[in-house]
Amino acid sequence: MSEPALKIVETNEVETKALTIVDQAKAVVVKDAESYTAAGVMWKTIKDMMKEVSDTFDPIIEQAHKAHKKALEQKAKYYSPLDQASRNVKKLMSDYDEEQRRIAEAEARRLQEIARKAEEERRLQEAILAEEAGEKEEAAAILEEPVYVPPVQVQKATPKLQGGPVYREVWSARVTDIRALCRAVADGKASPECVMGNMPTLNRMATALKATMQIPGVVAESKRV
Repeated sequence: MSEPALKIVETNEVETKALTIVDQAKAVVVKDAESYTAAGVMWKTIKDMMKEVSDTFDPIIEQAHKAHKKALEQKAKYYSPLDQASRNVKKLMSDYDEEQRRIAEAEARRLQEIARKAEEERRLQEAILAEEAGEKEEAAAILEEPVYVPPVQVQKATPKLQGGPVYREVWSARVTDIRALCRAVADGKASPECVMGNMPTLNRMATALKATMQIPGVVAESKRV
């Protein structure tokens, strides 16, 4: 009979013995000296059985643990460098995507400024025509009216990839002036939890408020991961 088969037989025997003793223990009643002595014998029987269970299963558990540990080491041998490679490639892609976002935003601002100047020029010409027509009040009203230009949207050039990496921003706080922070706490402009640069509290606030976080001596920063 092979070793695994022997182990199965051994564990089956131990299982049968253990469950039998458990059933016997349920019938124990201690009401006098004789039954007290009998309970003591049962207690020792239970303890001996517990040792037998440990002696039977501990080697199996140890062997399984070693096999599990070896399997984890084998997995890490190949998975870890792949994971690092994935992070490196994602960082390169994220940097490119971030640069394309900045380019798109700059172009949007440029087009917005062109549109604003064109609208101002149109208003000026309209006011000149009104002035020439003798409608001075209307000309003044045209010039005083706020210039509104619809927001310009420019799509970034990053290709959309199905199943590609997803980027997220992680915000954290950085104390730039501990004295300013302490003054803000003393003046009631910041929570006492922020005093002395309590970073867990400040980081939670940075995560919640992001770029709108305004605490003297502290700046909110983000990074892509």
